[in-house]
Amino acid sequence: MQALLRVLMLVFFVTGLAVSASSVKAQQFLPPLPRDLTPQWTPIPGAPGVHYAPNANTDLFRYGQRYYYQHDGKWYQARNTAGPWQRVQDVPRSFRQIQANYFRQPPEWAAFMPQLPPGLTPQWTPIPGAPGVHYAPNANTDLFRYGQRYYYQHDGKWYQGRNLAGPWQKIKDVPRSFRRIEANYFKQPPGWAKGKKTGWGEAPMPPGQMKKQEGGQHMPPGQMKKQDR
Repeated sequence: MQALLRVLMLVFFVTGLAVSASSVKAQQFLPPLPRDLTPQWTPIPGAPGVHYAPNANTDLFRYGQRYYYQHDGKWYQARNTAGPWQRVQDVPRSFRQIQANYFRQPPEWAAFMPQLPPGLTPQWTPIPGAPGVHYAPNANTDLFRYGQRYYYQHDGKWYQGRNLAGPWQKIKDVPRSFRRIEANYFKQPPGWAKGKKTGWGEAPMPPGQMKKQEGGQHMPPGQMKKQDR
């Protein structure tokens, strides 16, 4: 009987340690919020149902009856801002429509989103010489459409999405027609859109300059005579 009691006591002791450890682990997920903070929940345009707290010092959000916060690309969820917080593998779909400027530490997929003004409707315009490619001259970024997909470029890196709201995926290359886009259609021309191969398509110089040289203008007289022979 005494042996059984000892076993039961040991089980209770170990269980207590486990509960205590899990509680400590949960508290480690607590966002670093000031104790007297009252979050000022503000809806995020373009992200249905999602609110954020601009007066918080971390990426704190509310969606329905749950709270979420993000740190270093990891997401946590709780029913109360006081915790406990649990790590989650994914967030509601609406979160994918949050633009990077609503984060203090934008997650990877938010950094891929074009920074478009709220409510912007792109004015798609075809690009001469680049079959099938349209660009949005009223956007504040290098935003393009090709077929049923959207593309945007930043610092020489390209991203692709099926919807302007995302999610966006980084890609290594773009359709061949993009290589024919002249530099003046970019806000940040990529490397291949500069110099001889771009700005001017496949030509080594601007079309106007080519016509001048074809007409024999801007050449030294001696050079013109040599070419006439």
